[in-house]
Amino acid sequence: MADHAPTPQLRSWTLIDGEPADPGTPLVAANDRGVLSGDGVYTTMAVFGGVPFAISRHRRRLTDSLDYLGLEAAEVPWERVASLPTELGVADGRLRITVTAGPGAPLAPATNPTVFVTLSELDPGVPTPALSVANGVHPRDSRRFDAGHKTIAGAADTRGVLARARRHGANESLHPTSDHLLCEGTSTNVIVVTGGRVETPSLSTGCLPGITRQLLLDAGLVAEAERLTPHDATHADELILTSSVRGVIPVDSVDQRPKPGRHGPVWQRLDAYLTQLRAATPDPQAPPGP
Repeated sequence: MADHAPTPQLRSWTLIDGEPADPGTPLVAANDRGVLSGDGVYTTMAVFGGVPFAISRHRRRLTDSLDYLGLEAAEVPWERVASLPTELGVADGRLRITVTAGPGAPLAPATNPTVFVTLSELDPGVPTPALSVANGVHPRDSRRFDAGHKTIAGAADTRGVLARARRHGANESLHPTSDHLLCEGTSTNVIVVTGGRVETPSLSTGCLPGITRQLLLDAGLVAEAERLTPHDATHADELILTSSVRGVIPVDSVDQRPKPGRHGPVWQRLDAYLTQLRAATPDPQAPPGP
């Protein structure tokens, strides 16, 4: 079974509140609320040719989450983040920004959030493996307060859901909604291809507004569906996942039903588009509104 990680990690570096730190050095305060209660949010972007891809979109989404969750006091060093791969000589990698509520009483205002920036070098020569997917039984609640935000509190849930998927011969799980609709993967958005339709669940399901998902929507290559179910995923002609770091991810089975994976014509088309976009437009802007 393929590893869930996209590529082998080589070297990594960390900034804590803007200062370099050894990634393995214990420097977090014992009462940091990110450690104690998962109180924080994050975003992760890919690095290509020393440039963080789509950094403006990641910045906008993270800023929206910080404002929404009461972490607006965080000072993210965006200029340093943008230049960090070049500064450290990293051509290709994964760049994650994590903001916690910082030290303090559990429900006290976050007046001094902690900001972590972690850069990990990746080997571009290792392709993203195809995934085997299982429909899960743990619903996403579209009405939950943090729906659509990348909170660090969900890590334990993800670990448990993936453990169940592995027991069923898969290495990714799809979340339904409480209304029995299709929502998203544990750390991916979902694209269902059936009879010429290329669709992704609506944000009304509570799925994350993924950056890669939105780029494909903006390009007109994918459409939002009013209604998709786990049954649609199982019986699709192709199932495709998307991720900021792993890009367009092929799926070779759903609930042990074979899927075309890398041989799927829609996966090939979407992957080719994203590869070209990454090379030509390192920071693609959102199209103007109506």
